[in-house]
Amino acid sequence: MALRNRSEREHELARSTLAELVQERALLFTSNYVFAETYTALLVRLGRGEAIEWGRRFHAGQAIELIRVEQPVEQEAWSILETHTDKEWSYVDATSFALIERERLTAAFAFDRHFVQRGLSVLPRP
Repeated sequence: MALRNRSEREHELARSTLAELVQERALLFTSNYVFAETYTALLVRLGRGEAIEWGRRFHAGQAIELIRVEQPVEQEAWSILETHTDKEWSYVDATSFALIERERLTAAFAFDRHFVQRGLSVLPRP
């Protein structure tokens, strides 16, 4: 949301951080679940035109790989949610955690405090 929505507090920081990550050729990916969640949030907050334009730009770009969540990742996500009874993590967050851990990564480009709760480093740094 922060990348597309100029009214988001983190908009400029998100854009500059993404530009740095692309320049550094960092491994960037997101899931089809996050894509769907982002499209829906843009649709509700900014309207269909903005959501469609964002989706077109995303698909036309090559900086961020789109990974489809498959059953083993879904199972791991569910296990994460069942195991951490003290957390209010969304299912989409848990699938992201499972993907990040499957790839043996330790950092995420996110403003969501849940990624820090999971023990990941986040970029940009808070």
